[in-house]
Amino acid sequence: MSKLNVGAAKVCITPTKDMMPAYSQFPQVVFEGVYQDLYARALIIDNGEHKLALLTYDSGDMSRTDDIKAALQNAYSLQPEWICFSVTHTHEAPTFANEHRDVGNEKEKLSWALKYGDFIINQSISCVGKALNNMREAHYGFGTGKSYINVCRDQRFENGEWGQGRDFEGPSDKTLAILKLIDDEGNIIAALLNYAVHGTACFMKQDERNEKFLISGDVPGMVSAYLEERYQEHGAVFLWTSGAAGNQNPIFFTQYLRYNHNKTAEMFFDPGYAAWGLCEHMAQTQAIDAIRVLNGIDRFKDSMHISVVDRAVPLPGQKIVRNLEGSLPETDDFSIESSENVILLLKLVTIDDIAMLGMNGELVAEIGLRLKEKSPLKNLIIITHTAERIGYLPDKVGYDNRTFAFFASLVKDGCTEKYLTDAMLEMFQERFNKK
Repeated sequence: MSKLNVGAAKVCITPTKDMMPAYSQFPQVVFEGVYQDLYARALIIDNGEHKLALLTYDSGDMSRTDDIKAALQNAYSLQPEWICFSVTHTHEAPTFANEHRDVGNEKEKLSWALKYGDFIINQSISCVGKALNNMREAHYGFGTGKSYINVCRDQRFENGEWGQGRDFEGPSDKTLAILKLIDDEGNIIAALLNYAVHGTACFMKQDERNEKFLISGDVPGMVSAYLEERYQEHGAVFLWTSGAAGNQNPIFFTQYLRYNHNKTAEMFFDPGYAAWGLCEHMAQTQAIDAIRVLNGIDRFKDSMHISVVDRAVPLPGQKIVRNLEGSLPETDDFSIESSENVILLLKLVTIDDIAMLGMNGELVAEIGLRLKEKSPLKNLIIITHTAERIGYLPDKVGYDNRTFAFFASLVKDGCTEKYLTDAMLEMFQERFNKK
């Protein structure tokens, strides 16, 4: 088997001045300032048989995947099926979606999003080009540890309803998984991190004067930034990916609950500008956790077998119809209608005995934990936000409890887990048949 060659790079994707103000995927947020720059990061792995390209973006939702694949194939002859995407799902980043569903001036927003998307495509080409220029012989190792910066956000309130809060005993995956790639001198070329938490610690947070919404990578972006500064002599690039975080919030959130005497609860207490400091604290905490895992990886290989399997899975759709105006949750004023199928896009990438299962939805932690138990390979990494978003993927319990993810889900009857589990096992079988 051929020697392993690896290259990595990052480029800034913060909107340029001519693109400001920048539109978020949320109608109430228009960015006019920058707290922290956004980045695209690329990792190219060449095992002598295939070139695998892994790209991550500090962004809320993935989009323009076909356009980016076509551009990279044209520029570098990379094969589309060997190009993998993921966004960190930071809520403080502008959208580059082809379609924009928010209210307001749709035409203006769509025009801006397409312009920013074109910028993202050009920066992707630049980033991959730099990574290819940085290719050198490499060795890889894998390790896991624990990081305690996430919490299950499905909280049952005193009146019996479920909403966003903090349930420290609820389902949650604390696993921090890391793929580490080093050169012949032991310098870190790149590392791929995976963890299940929403990038929402500073959602809708502004500058010190509370005048301008600020762009940032939230916890994921700050984790990568801290590690890249720590290992700057190596020139290391750290790609952070989101795990099964559909119902996982940071332990310090953008707002906190007030509990009312009528047994209800509501988001009320707001830390304001201090949220940025809490966000940096959580990011640095996870970065130190990552350093412990990195230091514990001491067994490396200089070759690898890579396999890729793709699958499109139709899921029965649902539509929540509001009978009254109001905020979530509204358990007594809605109806559920059948809707068109939702297409779950899955990509299984295996690196020897390590498996990465990518999907374009926000999977809840409990399904992710059960998938790991059923995986034929022990080391399963679940990566979400890998293609055009299809929304939340709750399990049957979340559907029955009417959790936050249920109200935002486009999938009917909490049936995702059955379809997803069957598809994953079929994809593994296809992978084993290929070997």
